[in-house]
Amino acid sequence: MSPPMVFVAARCGGRPILTSFGQRPPQLIRRQLVHSLTTPLIPKPCAHFPRTSTLRSIPLFIPNAILQVRHRTYRKKITKPQKRYFKWVERLKAEGLEPPKVERPVMENRFWKVVGNMKIYKPVSPGSRNRRHPTRFHLWRGGCIQRLSYGKRSTGGRNNTGKITVRHRGGGHKKRVRMIDFHRTTPGPHEVVRLEYDPNRSAELALLRNLSTNEFSYIIRPADVNPGDIVQSWREGIPQPAAGEDPIPKNQMIKKGNCLMLKDIPVGTEIHCIGLKADGPAKLCRSAGASGQLLFAGQEGMAQVRLSSKEVRLIPVDACATIGVVGNEAHQHRNWGKAGARRRKGIRPTVRGIAMSPVDHPHGGGGKSKGGKDPRSPWGWKTKGWKTVRRKKWYVVKTKREAKLGRS
Repeated sequence: MSPPMVFVAARCGGRPILTSFGQRPPQLIRRQLVHSLTTPLIPKPCAHFPRTSTLRSIPLFIPNAILQVRHRTYRKKITKPQKRYFKWVERLKAEGLEPPKVERPVMENRFWKVVGNMKIYKPVSPGSRNRRHPTRFHLWRGGCIQRLSYGKRSTGGRNNTGKITVRHRGGGHKKRVRMIDFHRTTPGPHEVVRLEYDPNRSAELALLRNLSTNEFSYIIRPADVNPGDIVQSWREGIPQPAAGEDPIPKNQMIKKGNCLMLKDIPVGTEIHCIGLKADGPAKLCRSAGASGQLLFAGQEGMAQVRLSSKEVRLIPVDACATIGVVGNEAHQHRNWGKAGARRRKGIRPTVRGIAMSPVDHPHGGGGKSKGGKDPRSPWGWKTKGWKTVRRKKWYVVKTKREAKLGRS
């Protein structure tokens, strides 16, 4: 029995034609005409379609498999080892056994080794001689959630008129910006689904799932917060217990990853992702290993928070803060190893002023002598030993310099 014929509309020179073939159309036609198959065909008069011909006299059978087909590049296939693994898991579940969790072992090979939580590369080439960075075995190996991200368009350090306003920018690998929930206004318990890498910051991300609405969101991952943990957000305040119920215990409230107002946090607690306004997003202590300490907080007015730089600031008690320290603390010990790693991050080379001509830089010309001048920028500003903070801000209780000198 011969297979049924399938007629698919195509366009040739701007005019529609009708092509007939077997059940599986060619790949080129399937790739180009998925949209045209879902729209009604209204042919123009031509050699293939005279004015007297109509579509009613032509059998048109389009199976759903053709309408939903995509290019094979985007088609995900299950490999044979995956099929064997899935069958093995189904067999264990049928026997009532729990399948073991597959963990990637921390290993050492000819190119790198793991020491503590740092991945140190062996000197097999000049570029890998000093290269090291924190391990990422615990991070999700797939991509991010598309609807919670968007493509980043780099500017190369130029403004809207095309002039370079930030030097040493350009190139680099393409990135996607993750939309992080810095407000944490959605109450209720959230489950940590997985940990992810963010190319736009030094900290790691945690993907949360709202247990009541199943909505996903990203937050900055606090240290010691792992998949399966439950975090809460009491941004609007601690709820009052119902009649006959006990209030929320302190150890459950002051849990790493929970978001509260500063007035609900005990004094001395380490916090991060600190807001500056009552209804504003988190602004301070968002990089890897950063944290602040709450020194004073009342029920109204301003709270005192000591930052990582030992500066003490005044922040409204209604501002938000997250309990704990930002994860990926070993980020400060990284070493890129070669210049190409910086270029992939969008950082272009920096030329020393002493290697320039006198017309390009105040340090240029005259061999290696600066002519008795203080170190300056290309525009003549002093760059070393010159005070840049003119006056003390009203919201700064103790500056970094005062804390360094031990002044009260």
